[in-house]
Amino acid sequence: MTILRILDYPDPRLKTVAEAVVDINDPEVQQMISDMLETLENTPNCGGLAATQLDIKNPKRIFVFYDFIESEGTPAVPTCVVNPEIVHIEGEVFEEEGCMSVYPDYIQAKVTRPAITHMRAMDRHGKPVEYIRSGYLAKNFMHEIDHLNGKLYIDHLKPVKRTLVNGKITKAKRLKEKRA
Repeated sequence: MTILRILDYPDPRLKTVAEAVVDINDPEVQQMISDMLETLENTPNCGGLAATQLDIKNPKRIFVFYDFIESEGTPAVPTCVVNPEIVHIEGEVFEEEGCMSVYPDYIQAKVTRPAITHMRAMDRHGKPVEYIRSGYLAKNFMHEIDHLNGKLYIDHLKPVKRTLVNGKITKAKRLKEKRA
C-alpha cells in the first residue's frame, strides 16, 4: 500500500469529476481503495478523502472516511464507499468546515450542509451499503461527494466571503511553501 499525496488548492485536478467504478474487482480499483485507506489512516486530523483530491491518475467515484454513530459513541472505523449517491437529506446546519486540500491548518469557513444525510453506495467488495448519518458525517458525506463532482466547500461561499478566504489561502500557501 502507498500513502498518496493530497492535492493542494488550486491544483486543477481538484475540479475533476470522477468516473463511476464499472468493475469493482479491477486490480487498479482495489489498489486505489487500499492506498486511499492507507492515506486516510496516516493523515492526522483527517475525517475523509475523495479519490479526486489525491494524486491518482484516473480517480474513480470512491471516498474513504471514518464511520461512527455520534449518538451511540461507536468507535470510528476506516470505511470505503464506491459510487456513492445521496438518497435523501433533511434539515440544514451552517457550521465551520475545512478540507485537507485547502490548507486545513489555516482555512475554515461556514457552509450550509444537511443535518441528516442518507447515502447509498457499494463497499469495496461490491456489496450494497446504506448510511443514514447526522451531525459531522452528514456534512462529511456531502463534502466528499462534492469532491467527486469537482467541487470544493469554498465553492459554496458567497462572493464576499470567498474573496476573504482567497486572501487567506494566498497567505497559507506562502507559509506552507516556506516550511517546505
